[in-house]
Amino acid sequence: MEIMSNNLESKGTFWQRLQSISLTLLLALLLIWFFGFLRYDVSDLEGPDRQSFIGAGDQVSQEQLDDLNSQQRLNGRELQRNRNLQKDYKASKENARQVMEEISALHRLSIEQGLQPPEEDVLALADARSRFLSSQEKLEAANIAVTESNARNFELTDDISKQRELVRRHNIPATKLYNDAYDSHRVRVAIYKLGIPLPLFLMAAWLVRRYRKSPYRPIFFAFLVATFWEVGVIAFQHFPREYFKYIAIGVAILIVGMFLKFTLRNLSAPPKDLLLRRYRESYEKCRCPRCDFPIRKGILRDVVWGKKGPNLPNITDAGHQEESSYCCPSCGTDLFGECDSCQKITHSLLPNCENCGIATPVESLE
Repeated sequence: MEIMSNNLESKGTFWQRLQSISLTLLLALLLIWFFGFLRYDVSDLEGPDRQSFIGAGDQVSQEQLDDLNSQQRLNGRELQRNRNLQKDYKASKENARQVMEEISALHRLSIEQGLQPPEEDVLALADARSRFLSSQEKLEAANIAVTESNARNFELTDDISKQRELVRRHNIPATKLYNDAYDSHRVRVAIYKLGIPLPLFLMAAWLVRRYRKSPYRPIFFAFLVATFWEVGVIAFQHFPREYFKYIAIGVAILIVGMFLKFTLRNLSAPPKDLLLRRYRESYEKCRCPRCDFPIRKGILRDVVWGKKGPNLPNITDAGHQEESSYCCPSCGTDLFGECDSCQKITHSLLPNCENCGIATPVESLE
């Protein structure tokens, strides 16, 4: 007789499971970090040249616009220079006027006192009058120059506005061609960047599915999460928004569909380990694993059942209760039967006899 080994996967203690989950998340974050560096280090291909899409006529219109902008910049500098001269001439005129008024006041005072004004005062008054008239002439010339520069600036602004509209109309076909070429370039760059993470993502998905019972499955899962994140980032950065939204919703539908398929499959045909866990929990609660009907066997025959299970009476001779086979009166499932090895009563839906430990075949677990 051979004792059946327990095929259940060892889950470890709570702290061991917590450590495994934490290290898996840390590995996934490090891989995301690594793939991010790799993505930024991959240099983009040279994009399309906008000038190559502009025709000869469009180039002439653009050159004319550039010439008008250059003229406006020169006129702006000339206008600023004339305004500075205007300010200086105005200050010089005001200074000459003040000097002239002071000397004139001295002349009047001398005449009122019956004295002849000194020769140097007469010459100073003539010089001040001359400087005042010269500053006034220069100020008038500066005013005229500022007025002309302002008029020229308004004229250039109007010409630039008209020329810019002309260039815009001429560039509409070229702009459309350039935008189409640039979108194609972004898609091409995205395909090149996906050359590394996408195959790794597919391989990680295959490994997770192929080696579901492997102790190294968390490593495969970390690679799966990291590569999935990287593929999503690249698609978001390079694919047009009108395409990316369909890609994102398609991936979301696929993931939800896979989880739904997994859930429905476990409900209709649960795996062996999940089914065995349900059997153990039901036996521990003294209920039928198939229909959840209370097990009324031995000392449980006459107990009162509550929401938390049977309310066991204080029975002192529980060890002398007669053991016998038992079937669920609700669904007819064989719950307790005789062991083929030791001929003692044991759980019919568990893989090992509780008395001798010999493996007993369970049809639902085969």
